[in-house]
Amino acid sequence: MIAAQLLVLAVLTAGPQPADTACVSLLLPSVTGVDDSTAVATSVRAIFESYLTGPSLKSVLLDAKLASQANEEAKQKGCTRILTVTVSRKAADNKPSTLSSVARAAGTTAAYIPLPNYGSAVAVGAARGGAQAVADVAYHTRAKDEITLAYKLVTADGAMLMPERSDKAKAKSNGEDLLTPLIAKASEAVAGTIARK
Repeated sequence: MIAAQLLVLAVLTAGPQPADTACVSLLLPSVTGVDDSTAVATSVRAIFESYLTGPSLKSVLLDAKLASQANEEAKQKGCTRILTVTVSRKAADNKPSTLSSVARAAGTTAAYIPLPNYGSAVAVGAARGGAQAVADVAYHTRAKDEITLAYKLVTADGAMLMPERSDKAKAKSNGEDLLTPLIAKASEAVAGTIARK
């Protein structure tokens, strides 16, 4: 009886409890039309992580490559909303095109990454470091090149939270960063969907 009274007293004196933080699990995106797709995929995911981290939202990175394993990993990490992203780049001349990810222009994209006053400095650092490959894509972009970013949000049990959406951007000039604004737009849609669920 005394233990129960002490527990009630501790809860009452502890003050308001913080609201639960919603989360989204991030798979490594599928990327085509670039030379080093793994580097670009890692960069894209790092930028998504920076946008989808805040006082009421956190991101969890998934290591699994197979869908069944990713679903299990998301459940184990306690974050069952899974964001799946596909990026494809098409050169203006309609020929298959590749880019080398030498990361010469890292400063270009890193300037667009939000720097919140909250969250983890590690996430921001990873996003800035990861932005190098995305910045290299921008560096090699030529006028009329096109990038398509498709994304969907599902649960680890297969329920559709947000059907696949697809956004495209076409370069108006050489060196234009098409990818970061597409990621920002997708992140807003994902965060809005999570807030409503």
